[in-house]
Amino acid sequence: MTAPTSAPVHEEPPGEEPEPMAPVRRLPIRLISPERRAALAMSLQLAEPALLLFLVVRAAGLSLILLLSPGSPSYALHRLAVHWDAAWYLDVAMHGYDHAIRPWLPGAALQTTNLAFFPVFPWMIRTVHTLLPFVPWGVASLLTASLCALGAALGIFAAVNARYGDKVARMAVVLWGIAPVAAVETAGYSESAFTLMAAWTLYAVVTRRWLTAGVLSVLAGLTRPTGVAVAAAVMAAGAMELWVRLRERRAPGMLPGRLSWLDRLPWFDGADVRAVTPVHEPELWRPLAAIVLAPLGWVGFVAWTGWRLHTWDAYFRIQALWHSKFDFGKSTAHDFKLLFTNAEPVGLYYPVVAGILVAAAVLFFTTIAQRQPLGFVVFTLVTMVIAFGDTAYFASRARFLLPAFPLLIPIAAGLVRVRTRATLVTALIAGTLCSGLYGAYLLLYSPAAP
Repeated sequence: MTAPTSAPVHEEPPGEEPEPMAPVRRLPIRLISPERRAALAMSLQLAEPALLLFLVVRAAGLSLILLLSPGSPSYALHRLAVHWDAAWYLDVAMHGYDHAIRPWLPGAALQTTNLAFFPVFPWMIRTVHTLLPFVPWGVASLLTASLCALGAALGIFAAVNARYGDKVARMAVVLWGIAPVAAVETAGYSESAFTLMAAWTLYAVVTRRWLTAGVLSVLAGLTRPTGVAVAAAVMAAGAMELWVRLRERRAPGMLPGRLSWLDRLPWFDGADVRAVTPVHEPELWRPLAAIVLAPLGWVGFVAWTGWRLHTWDAYFRIQALWHSKFDFGKSTAHDFKLLFTNAEPVGLYYPVVAGILVAAAVLFFTTIAQRQPLGFVVFTLVTMVIAFGDTAYFASRARFLLPAFPLLIPIAAGLVRVRTRATLVTALIAGTLCSGLYGAYLLLYSPAAP
């Protein structure tokens, strides 16, 4: 017998007509339109060199930390996961928040509680550990911070590229990756997660995506105390857009006459608003909604700690336990005086942090002269006020400034104009080495908190 060359034909019984098959309905489910997918692909392709360079410089910095470790590489990685504040974030991720301030233990330098640490980064650690239950908690913390650092680098590129082009944006990402305290970007600290939120919020602001900016500002306010800087940036930029749009509509009755001096400010001339022209002009309620949403994250956490401890000023009492108060820069001035008037030796972090603070002040005035977008300027200003005015450890002030990436834009703009590639490459290699060496000192040998 030979095999049939075609499928057998089934005949219908006589007298019965075959029922017509119902047409198959395809639901037009498109989460992202083809145009948006194409634009997203082009954006990622544009950012790819910046992300690759960021990974290279961070890998080089981490390699130096591992090479200079006093123990094995696993000891250095463990140190990155549990050093100083990193242990507290792990504590929140593993056990949740305290219900009261912990009792004063014998020999302890201060009375503590993990309620001082904001929740988004611990939530991220817990999510990663839930998805990867076979990895230790410390590894989950480092993996979370590293993923946040990569997302932050992409956000910095997007925000800077929106106003200054891809070359300056690429250089800004590299500079953020070799900042003096860039080692904490891949350690168990919340700076990477906060920079992720801040950078994408500022991108939403400069591209006038106001609802996105408001929601991301809420998340930033739940990530670090400096979330107030992000909220201030969104509120200032939103108010500026409202003012400019109402003025263009010639609605004098809606604009208070005593605020007419705002028209003379550089940022209220409408240039920031007209720098980006979306397909559809955002309705006026959108920036207003962003203004209302922006501070809710920070305010919500402060209110929640008050409810947790049954006193409205609980958050500020908790910060006082950690010797963190706002003294308008008095302690910073005292530390500067100590550096130049004390004959006793000081740690390496003293001159390094002092130099970073001076450089930050100079760069901030450069950003004003450069006329950066209002959101960038306000975010940087409030971040610097907190870094200079808080009574925290002197060594930590440079870390507080790490998310203020707009300070890097003037340097990035200058470096892209360097004509000799060898000079540029040499400078970046030197910066990578210095960043890695100082990161190893800061996280492995320094007696002070990073």
